[in-house]
Amino acid sequence: MGAWQAGFRSWGKGYSKEDVISAYRYAFEHGINFIDTAEIYGNGLSEEIVGEAIRGYDVVIATKVAGFNISEYRILKSADMSRRRLGVDTIDLYQLHWPPSIYTSICRVMKSLEKLIDKGIVRHIGISNFYGDILEKAVECMSRYEVVSNQVQYSLVYRVIERYGMDFMEREGIALIAYSPLGKGVLAGKRVADNRARKLDGVFRRASKDDDLLNNLKRLSEKYGVSMASVALRWIVEKGGIPIPGVKKKGHVNAVIDALEIRLGREDINLLDNLSMKYRDYPVSAIVPRLVPGFIVKVLTSLTGGV
Repeated sequence: MGAWQAGFRSWGKGYSKEDVISAYRYAFEHGINFIDTAEIYGNGLSEEIVGEAIRGYDVVIATKVAGFNISEYRILKSADMSRRRLGVDTIDLYQLHWPPSIYTSICRVMKSLEKLIDKGIVRHIGISNFYGDILEKAVECMSRYEVVSNQVQYSLVYRVIERYGMDFMEREGIALIAYSPLGKGVLAGKRVADNRARKLDGVFRRASKDDDLLNNLKRLSEKYGVSMASVALRWIVEKGGIPIPGVKKKGHVNAVIDALEIRLGREDINLLDNLSMKYRDYPVSAIVPRLVPGFIVKVLTSLTGGV
């Protein structure tokens, strides 16, 4: 599961901290054992809630250091603060949330992350929002440990990584962790942008008008006796990805559980592939933030709550 929603900002009202914790524990009790958060989600609030939810459960914890906290000192401080909020001695997977600005040496950042493993603060290093050349460069910079994962937006309505890095990741054995696997709810049947996260998302706006894809997804959900969300999540699993859908309440977890149990027929996978092929053609936007100095990104992030 993904825990961006536990930061609350941008995701509207209608759910509480208690709802989120209850949903997470319900998931843990039904075999879901991986949860992802980040220091910028609610300025640490998401990590605190995840930390409370995981007490007494054996789960894999992933979090992320912001792309502007990239000096060795800031990385060490961020990791230490994250593990305190999470209530763990060692973070299972620590990810660089996005590539640093072009004014920063990516190799220096990656080597600083390696030192966290030496210190016993984290077990594994991952990256997030890395595509193309910068993805390959980050992997090449590692000298003593491996990049084990790349967390990117990936779903039926956003397939950019297939053009800019999936083949490389498969060759290097790098896991694809898929955030926004439901396109911020559009693949679960939502068509109205009713919160800031959806209103600011061009992917949601475009996909919400795609009657062909969404109607066929609905038909397949009826065929398999599960929700649209379950079919969309299972498609990612069939493509080799690890989807981390956000959940707010217990009811949302059932779609994840069902996605673990169903198997899509090859003809249905091919149908969804063909209907969503056009969503491979978004431009890679990761270069834009890299042109902005880190201190400006930090200010904007603090104002938006991590959008």
